[in-house]
Amino acid sequence: MTTTRPRSEPTASLRLLALAAGTLSLLAIGGAWSWGRTHPSAPPPSTEAVSAEGPAILRRTEVAFADAQAVWHRLDPRYGMASVEFFTAATPTPCAGGAAVSGPFYCPESGAAAFDLRFLADLGDRLQRERDLGLALVAARLAAEHLQRETGVLDAAAVRMVGQRRAGRAAIAGAIALQADCLAGVWASQAEGRIGAVEPAFWGQLVWSWRNVAEATRAAGGRTPEGFDPFASGTRDERAAAFAQGYAAGGLEGCPAPAELAG
Repeated sequence: MTTTRPRSEPTASLRLLALAAGTLSLLAIGGAWSWGRTHPSAPPPSTEAVSAEGPAILRRTEVAFADAQAVWHRLDPRYGMASVEFFTAATPTPCAGGAAVSGPFYCPESGAAAFDLRFLADLGDRLQRERDLGLALVAARLAAEHLQRETGVLDAAAVRMVGQRRAGRAAIAGAIALQADCLAGVWASQAEGRIGAVEPAFWGQLVWSWRNVAEATRAAGGRTPEGFDPFASGTRDERAAAFAQGYAAGGLEGCPAPAELAG
């Protein structure tokens, strides 16, 4: 079962985000987030497909994704809003030729961020007391991939990959992933007053926990094709360093397009 938040016209999206900013009360209290809804009339997810905690995970993720989009638009007014989809266990996507995919992922063909509620629940269990912060950062990380699409980075990467051997394609994909981590760091810096300070080491912990959940998901029959797992490449230290770079910069200029796209 998939719950979709359709893409709105830009002005409508901005009104929705303004409403969200006024009603969410995203305040850092003792290092935790106080959560709300992105829209008072948003329909609840189907209880047939999600666990008891599914609605709360959906709400928290949606709030963080909306916050990230608001930050991107403020930093770059040309930014166009992404849509958001929620599912449990697997969902078909045009980015996999209509095949079903497990785990949270971003599909540039549709401009949609898709969040697997079961995966996020398992990730939250591993993060324990830091689960809310982890869910927020995952949402921001997928929003960063949409920002890369909007700024032309993903198109440039696709062009550069043409004719490349597997190693060359992997290098480009890895560089793109690190830039997205950097952008997630920018969001965390911009949102520090709402979510509290984020240590770069926590990003490394998030990557490690994600990979453990991804491995368990695949072992249980979940399908995550190459390129759909945002945390598959690189080392924990590389990923944490990229996040720290964006966090320290606090702006988009701190996360330039990867050198692998030049030439």
